[in-house]
Amino acid sequence: EGKTCTAVLEITYRCNMECEVCFADTKKARYEPGLAEIKRMYETAYRNGGDCSIQLSGGEPTVRADLPEILRMGKGMGFSHIQVNTNGLRIAKDLEYLRELKAAGADLIYLQFDSLRDEVYREIRGKNLLDVKLQAVANCEQASIGVILVPVLVKGLNDREAGDLIVYARKHMPIVKGVHFQPISYFGRYPNDHGSLIWD
Repeated sequence: EGKTCTAVLEITYRCNMECEVCFADTKKARYEPGLAEIKRMYETAYRNGGDCSIQLSGGEPTVRADLPEILRMGKGMGFSHIQVNTNGLRIAKDLEYLRELKAAGADLIYLQFDSLRDEVYREIRGKNLLDVKLQAVANCEQASIGVILVPVLVKGLNDREAGDLIVYARKHMPIVKGVHFQPISYFGRYPNDHGSLIWD
């Protein structure tokens, strides 16, 4: 009886990382819809949910050279709120690119942000990424675009860091709009064989 809250449009399966923890099987799949298919995705979302929030996801949306065009298309079709789901690598490196995304219609950055400690990133993402994440938030502040922090919580690794992440988010309000915790799920290419990391 309700309407769509957020419609997630997967616009690529390509990614510039190969995290072991990921809901997209980017190591195998190479799906990437063309602009005509993305238009149909927008049309389907509008037909079923009206002017709902749109999240452009993947894979990593910023690997698409035409991401600004995809944002402009969504705005032109009547969507008033469009998020970009990203690991933050591109927006941390290129402030002008982030400003281009905002000008094209991005209203919010949905930022992978697992921790304030590099040891967590090494375990979950395979490399030190804290400086990248902090720079991504700083660039969002510079570009005046809202950001949601999205930590994957793993038992025994970063689950006790939830409070620290909220404190960090509060320090960076109003640009940081909130924290969306995502407890790790063991399925697909990341099966439940990690012993002590399993939730009780």
